Amino acid sequence: MQYVLGVNMITKLSPIDRYGIDLEVAVSELSSGGNWPYLLELASRFRNYSSMNLLLLYSQASRRGFMPSLVAGYRSWQRLGRQVAKGEKALYIFAPNIKKPPDDCATDNVLVTDQLVGFRLVSVFDLSQTTGKDLPLLPEPKLLSSNDDELYPVVHKLCEHLRKLGFEVGFQRLYEVNGLTDFAKRKVQIRSDVSVGQKLKTLIHELGHVILHMNRVVSREQAEIEAESCAYLVCRALGVDSSSYSFPYVARWARGDCKKIAEMMDNIKNCAEHIILELGC
Repeated sequence: MQYVLGVNMITKLSPIDRYGIDLEVAVSELSSGGNWPYLLELASRFRNYSSMNLLLLYSQASRRGFMPSLVAGYRSWQRLGRQVAKGEKALYIFAPNIKKPPDDCATDNVLVTDQLVGFRLVSVFDLSQTTGKDLPLLPEPKLLSSNDDELYPVVHKLCEHLRKLGFEVGFQRLYEVNGLTDFAKRKVQIRSDVSVGQKLKTLIHELGHVILHMNRVVSREQAEIEAESCAYLVCRALGVDSSSYSFPYVARWARGDCKKIAEMMDNIKNCAEHIILELGC
């Protein structure tokens, strides 16, 4: 899941020129100046950023003579034991603007959800703009290797539950990702060239997105933490150890902020219990 912004939308959202961002120039430079390899390199480092946010990062950083390596907000760097160096100027990207419903508007018969009301510019800083403690090296998520035949019936049950929720499920070769959920087309795609254990975990992850986020708008960060944490809990109930994948995955999205996970725990547990009940575990 990711938010993709069109240029027309951006023009309406904010006076971007105030921040020295010129998207038309950036696109022109990328197209005519042979700079596509740089954008591809950037895309490989920031796989979860929309194409528009990649352009924003590239446009601003390239004018200052560097390639972004890892970006985070001012407070996030402080939590990691680093400080933005004096005189450094922020980079700006777009983040979803979520409006929460009033506490008194919920009823027994009406589903009241968070709403996406637009996008806002937020400031981030690159690692090269900060000083302080060395960052802890987080391990890469490792694909699960289990090919236990007993897991196949569970995979079929998960697919059937997704179909009951109105989603078509397909297995195919995917690149860069292990699963995709398209809410508009009601499709879930699962990477085919992996073990049955990995297929199982990814199906639970995507089912978590469907249950938690089909009618509720949250940030990409929260969505991924909730879905993968749910996958870990369900896998654990099934006797499948997904920690080698789930722990690094959640840690990267949480950016070292354990409070975020704690705040989402009710949603995570409720979703996991729902799936476990459906599977008859």
